[in-house]
Amino acid sequence: MNGIATRDQRYISLTTALATRRERRIAAAIAVVSFVLFAAAVPFARVPLAQLPAFIPSYEAALFFIDLITTVLLFDQFARLRSLGILVLASGYLFDACMIVPHALSFPGAFAPSGLLAATPQTTAWLYVFWHGGFPLFVIGYAMLRRAETSPSSLPPLGWLIAVAAVAVALLALALTLLATLGSDLLPVVMQGSDYSPLVTKGVSPTVWVLTLIAVFTLWLGTQRVVDLWLMVVMWVWLFDIALSAVVGSHRFDLGFYAGRIFGLIAASFLLITLLVEMARLHATALGAIASAEARLAHLASRRDRADTATARGARDDTFINRQNIAHYRSLLESETLDKAQRRSIEKLLEEEEAKRQPRTA
Repeated sequence: MNGIATRDQRYISLTTALATRRERRIAAAIAVVSFVLFAAAVPFARVPLAQLPAFIPSYEAALFFIDLITTVLLFDQFARLRSLGILVLASGYLFDACMIVPHALSFPGAFAPSGLLAATPQTTAWLYVFWHGGFPLFVIGYAMLRRAETSPSSLPPLGWLIAVAAVAVALLALALTLLATLGSDLLPVVMQGSDYSPLVTKGVSPTVWVLTLIAVFTLWLGTQRVVDLWLMVVMWVWLFDIALSAVVGSHRFDLGFYAGRIFGLIAASFLLITLLVEMARLHATALGAIASAEARLAHLASRRDRADTATARGARDDTFINRQNIAHYRSLLESETLDKAQRRSIEKLLEEEEAKRQPRTA
C-alpha cells in the first residue's frame, strides 16, 4: 500500500486505517512548528510572569473535558474492534482525566490558599509527576499490544470489560492521590516554596520526560495507523510541555509554567480533533451512500415502470393486430370466388390467429 490508507479501511475505523502521505506531511509540519516554538521559548522559560490564580482551574477544566470526550470515543472504538490496545489507550486518557481533578483541587491558590484535599507543599508536584509519568506508560502499553494484535481478540462481555477498566483506573488515580496527600512524607521533597527545581536535580522530571520520549519511539516503530500518527504528535508536543513546565522552568508562574501548559492543552486536542473530524467524514460518507442508494432505487423503479408500460402497450398492439387478421380472414372466406386450395389456406391462417387468442380469453 506504500503507507496509503485505502478508502475501505478508513470507512471501517480510524484506528485501523493506515496514515496517508498527506497526513504524515501535516503531522511532520506540526512537529517542526512546535519544536521551533519550543526552542524560541526555552531562553525565556524562567522569566517570572504575573500570577493568575484562575489559570489552573480554567486550563485543567478544558483539559479534563478534552480527555473525557477522547476516552468515550476510544471506548466506542474498542467496543467495535475488540482491541485490547485501544482499551489500554482509552484507559490512559481516563487516567489523565482522573489525575487532573486532584491536581487542580490541590493546587495552592486555585480553590484555597494551600489547596484542598489536605494537600501538603509536595502534593501538587507529585500529582503532576504521577499524571505526566503515568500517561506515557499507557501509550507504550497501547503501542506494544497493537503491534502484537493480528485479529480481534476473544474477550469477555465488552460492557463489563470497559467497566472493570474504568474502575481500575479510578482506583489507581485514588491510590496515587492518597499517596501524594496523606502519604507525601513517604516521597522525596521536590518543592521548596514555589521552586520545583529539585524535580530536576533529583532526576524525577527528567525520568518523566524520558518515558514520554520512549512512548514516541514506540509509536514510531512498526506500521503507523492514523491514530498512531496523531498520538505520536500528541506525545511529541507533550515532551515540550514537560520540558518547559518541569525541566527547563523552575518556578510556578514563570513563562515556562504557562507555555508548557499551553503546549499540553494543544497536545491533548490533537487526537480528539482527529477522531471528531474522521467521524464527521464517515457520517457524511454514510449519508452520501444512502442518498446514492436511494437514487439508484428510484432509477431502477422508474426503469421497471417504463418496461411494464411498454409491455402492456405491446400486448395491446398484438391483440389489435390479431383481431384485425381474424376479421380479414373471415371476410375473405365469405367470398364466393375462392377455390378450394385458397379457402383451405385462409382457414388455416384463421385457425392460427384464433389459437393465439385462446390463452388471453381462457
